[in-house]
Amino acid sequence: MSFTSISPLKVPEILWSISRFVTLKDAITCARVCKAWTDNFISVIWHTIDFDVHKLQTTDFKVLEKHGHHIRIVKNMKNLEHILVLLESNASKLRSLSLNMKTSPEFQAYFYDLMRRNNTTIEHIEIPSSGGLFFNFDCFSPQTSTGVTSKLSFLKFQGLTMTRDAFSSMLRICPCLTKLNMRDTTMSSWSARGNMDADHYQHHGITDLVASSKQVFRMDNKSENPPSLLVHFPNLMSWHLWTSSNTLDVKIEELKDEVAICCPLLKTLLVGTTAGITVNLLVKAFNNLTSICVYNHYISAEVVMAIVKHQDTLIHVSTFTFSNFFDSDNIPEVESNHLEVPGWIIQLLPGSCTRLKSLRFPLYEMNINDIEEANWRCYNLESLYIRVHGVNTKEKIDRAMQLWTDGRIAIRKKQMNAEKRPTISNSQLYTVILQGDNSIEARVARHLLKFNKLQKVWLGWKVQEV
Repeated sequence: MSFTSISPLKVPEILWSISRFVTLKDAITCARVCKAWTDNFISVIWHTIDFDVHKLQTTDFKVLEKHGHHIRIVKNMKNLEHILVLLESNASKLRSLSLNMKTSPEFQAYFYDLMRRNNTTIEHIEIPSSGGLFFNFDCFSPQTSTGVTSKLSFLKFQGLTMTRDAFSSMLRICPCLTKLNMRDTTMSSWSARGNMDADHYQHHGITDLVASSKQVFRMDNKSENPPSLLVHFPNLMSWHLWTSSNTLDVKIEELKDEVAICCPLLKTLLVGTTAGITVNLLVKAFNNLTSICVYNHYISAEVVMAIVKHQDTLIHVSTFTFSNFFDSDNIPEVESNHLEVPGWIIQLLPGSCTRLKSLRFPLYEMNINDIEEANWRCYNLESLYIRVHGVNTKEKIDRAMQLWTDGRIAIRKKQMNAEKRPTISNSQLYTVILQGDNSIEARVARHLLKFNKLQKVWLGWKVQEV
């Protein structure tokens, strides 16, 4: 038999490559074809375990023992039975794990055992808890005899309690850590500033921090002048900051000085504070930010003006949304505050911030008249996620997107012709596209065509990517 007569699906390397791209449902179907296909597709079936979906039990011992080594991602682990399932499966190559931590000593003991089995491969951990329990981070540290260091790069712990020394020890154990989320976690036993015995380990890898101003500056009221958590993060670049009340937990001057001294690379700020505090932070505490994200319901004229203060350096401006927000098949409702902020105020952002590459205001509805009257000077815009009044159905959004796509093709053809026989300047090209069509969709498309580098657009439904 010649090589050319062999079916591609009988070549192991090709079959394995195909298995990387199929859905779980298709993988199950393929695994039933024959033993060779089972060997390639079974790892896809067992790759991710979501205990909200998969009803696995320790009674499934034979199945777990046979296939558990394929498990890489575990979601929604909530009780002791779930931990025992993973222990029975001999899962020892986990890369991602999310669980609800319990105060039960038995639960914790088995969890620590699970972590010690996987601390050489785990990269992503989420540990929410409501009990305020102390957590033993030593389970993240591989045994010295293995010669391997922790690969953990993302750590989210919520509702835990720890000492400052334990916090420093955790940072030392996880040298690959880049993102740290410590929402609602309590720190105790702060050391006084200047105490040489205090362990203030500096982690040079962490670039993203999620923590309130109280957590960073005023977590332990028993200590005087405690050093802020910022001393641990000399290379911090992004801080998701909020307050525990309607007042800032630290003097604005102190925050400004601490950021300047400890985190000179901090240029991205996500602010979950009231409008007044947000203005103070943007105007008085931070300079030359490149990325600013605010909560939509705190948008005000003053906040917009405070954002514009960073117009010479600003590259990304957005309002906060959840990670899967733009994947929804439903068109989100706009929030009522769009009636309180004049449209021309919002237009100051793309009109003043000339270096802007990304503008995302998905819950704020703009008026096409305001857009057309404003002079958007961000000609390097690459990503635009906005809502436009009147383009509020899937049919209208699809038509606007199609007109934009068709317009880009038409412009490219005119540019190619102009290279041979110049008849019109590039700056005028977009004005001759869709002439005679004054529908709201065409007006939106004409505006989009002004930006030659625009690659991603979202108008309320589906991200159109060029």
